[in-house]
Amino acid sequence: MKKIPKTLQTVFKLIISLAFFSVLLSFVRGNELVAVFQKISWLWFVFSFIVTVIMLLASCAKWKIILDLKSKQLSYWELLKIYLIGYFFSNILPSTFGGDVVRSYYAGRIIENQTYAAVSVFVERFSGVFFLFLLAAIAPFFRIELLSNPYLYVPACVGLICSAIIVWLCLAKNPFVVPNKLAKGIFSFLRLLTAKRYYQSLVKPVLIIENLYYKILDRLKKLKAEMQVAVDAVKNNQQFVLRLICLTLCFYILTWVNVYTAFRAFHVEVNILAICALVPAIMLVAQVPVTLLGNLGYYESVFVFYFLLVGVDGAETLAMGLFLRLKMLSIGGFGFFVYMVYRQKHRLDLEKGKIAA
Repeated sequence: MKKIPKTLQTVFKLIISLAFFSVLLSFVRGNELVAVFQKISWLWFVFSFIVTVIMLLASCAKWKIILDLKSKQLSYWELLKIYLIGYFFSNILPSTFGGDVVRSYYAGRIIENQTYAAVSVFVERFSGVFFLFLLAAIAPFFRIELLSNPYLYVPACVGLICSAIIVWLCLAKNPFVVPNKLAKGIFSFLRLLTAKRYYQSLVKPVLIIENLYYKILDRLKKLKAEMQVAVDAVKNNQQFVLRLICLTLCFYILTWVNVYTAFRAFHVEVNILAICALVPAIMLVAQVPVTLLGNLGYYESVFVFYFLLVGVDGAETLAMGLFLRLKMLSIGGFGFFVYMVYRQKHRLDLEKGKIAA
């Protein structure tokens, strides 16, 4: 199967972004949105920005404790500069580099260990994803009546299943043996079935499903290998694991505070338990990479849709979502400034899309 050219992917994502914004604006009248922005509270506005900065500092602190297991060459200040550069690449620049790759590269150059730098970024990112799955499964219980809604219990089930898969991959020595035998048996049966005259139309769908299964299996095997490296790096260090858990929980508590303060910046009072129940599901659903620049348009649409479930006006949620976007762009812009003044022997070339020596 031929891959879609990157330029075409970018154009397609831009079209989807515009489509999501057009749908949003069809639900929210322009004068309603303007009215929400006119009643901004500058005190909460500034406080919300401070919360976002604290979130960034917490994430960077988590990355540092992971790197410190093998090397203490990087100061927190140096690591923060690299983290900001990575944030710029992840959320602002539609480049061939992801923020994680950039962070791994810069840190690896300093500690002279690209392998462990990559492991540290993986552990920092992976621990966040694992906790997000757990929270998506648990958070709806903050507002138990919302569990009857499929838009909450479906992400909750996905979070629970994914958490179980991750635990299984971590603990089992050969986690793919039984599923692979079962899959092979099913595909053998389907091939025999499609060989018969009346089922020959199913040959292509079965082949597509089989190819998809083996692609997923290959991805899971790679994930298992990366996880094993991470487990080997942190095992027998309970103090480290405790600090990692605390910093990850701190980050997700701050995500709730971030949304709450962003609403308050527009004098919108939303029940904090509703925010706690909805935000993990929103973060999980919003991970689907369908648009440009941190899922522009789609990200805001998910917020508007979910907060309508608890009676928050669409214009108010859209204003809050756009404020979250403004904060993200502001930090990304600051990351670009850091990138421009950052001095290192080897740096990333934005124009050529490659590492320049």
